[in-house]
Amino acid sequence: MRKYLLGLAALTAASSANAAVFVGYMPGASASPAFLTTMVENFESYAVGASIGTNAKVYNTTVPNDAATPGFNSTGNYGAVLGLPTAGSYTKAFTAANIFSFVIGSLDNYNRLTLSFTDGSTEVLNGAQIAFGATADGNQSLPSSNGRVYYVSDGVKLINGAKFESTNNSFEFDNLMTGNVPEPSTWAMMVLGFGIVGRAMRRRRQNAIASFA
Repeated sequence: MRKYLLGLAALTAASSANAAVFVGYMPGASASPAFLTTMVENFESYAVGASIGTNAKVYNTTVPNDAATPGFNSTGNYGAVLGLPTAGSYTKAFTAANIFSFVIGSLDNYNRLTLSFTDGSTEVLNGAQIAFGATADGNQSLPSSNGRVYYVSDGVKLINGAKFESTNNSFEFDNLMTGNVPEPSTWAMMVLGFGIVGRAMRRRRQNAIASFA
């Protein structure tokens, strides 16, 4: 039986001055949950090799020393932010929602994700913080570093953008999606039902660095 690392108190007791974001991770293969209703980007409209940002490209297969296809849940094209010879980034804005999710591949400790919120604030996650419960060791096939990542706001501040960055090769991702759930307690039940390993992340008013409750 899986162990669930849940910070549910931070979800249900969050306030406008100290809102919370739940970071969830479903390792390995999984169907896209029904609460993810909008595909923000799947990279299928891009030509292979197309630039999507600063030192960031679209791939459709593993290219040794560059990028590796996410081990699970990715078909066709995927995006990758490279880190060599210079740090790279890819930014995606989307309609505000209280849940944002994507498929992640071979998570590394030099990967970085910045979430943007409707009030203009941001939250920065580095390495294993990006997918709480995952292992940021760059493995290209194990569920421990390849799966689905979820970010759920408590509804006080909605998520409306994400910036993917890396200082080495690479940060791979696919199927960026959004959705909405009525309230944090509903999401808590979904977490238990889908077996997502995760934890609540308290947001500090003036602090952009992720802090885990």
